[in-house]
Amino acid sequence: MNLSRIACIAAIIAVPSAALAGPQEDLMEGMAKCAVIADNTARLACYDALAPQLKAARSAPPGDNRPWYDPSRIFGTSPSAQTTPEQFGSENLAPPTPPPTRPGESPPPAQPQALDSISATVKDYAYNPYGRTVIFLDNGQIWQQLEGDTDRLRFKKGAANTVVISRGALGSYNLRVNDAGPSVKVRRLK
Repeated sequence: MNLSRIACIAAIIAVPSAALAGPQEDLMEGMAKCAVIADNTARLACYDALAPQLKAARSAPPGDNRPWYDPSRIFGTSPSAQTTPEQFGSENLAPPTPPPTRPGESPPPAQPQALDSISATVKDYAYNPYGRTVIFLDNGQIWQQLEGDTDRLRFKKGAANTVVISRGALGSYNLRVNDAGPSVKVRRLK
């Protein structure tokens, strides 16, 4: 019985590492095998045989270097795709369609740093039938206070209101009006 448990644990550990192997890892392994060949002609032939793998490795996207136990991978809260204020909080929205690729086009530039918060001016606000606030921002985004959050937001009458929306724990978002008063939990509607 203990042998079967050990075999199961070994399989669980081995499968994720095998699944993470990609074209770059295959190429590195092949180059290591070629490097130990003593005969010059055979070693050159081995490296020449790796040319198609080199092209595949160069065109493959970079691997995900996060460990398998990373909480953002487990809970699906990776902020890496949200790098502009327009994208912030949009993980629950439908993704935009990617632009068509053209042959011979150079690769896109490196990804910018992910955002931890945004600030915007409140264009308008309203209350839903349950007394929760819906905030319309000048950048076109719409955010709604979560039903479980009972704090009331304080807006200035007749003056410009600004909000700061920041990341919270486990993929949540916090909104604060005019850098004062309570911070409430919100989700993006648009």
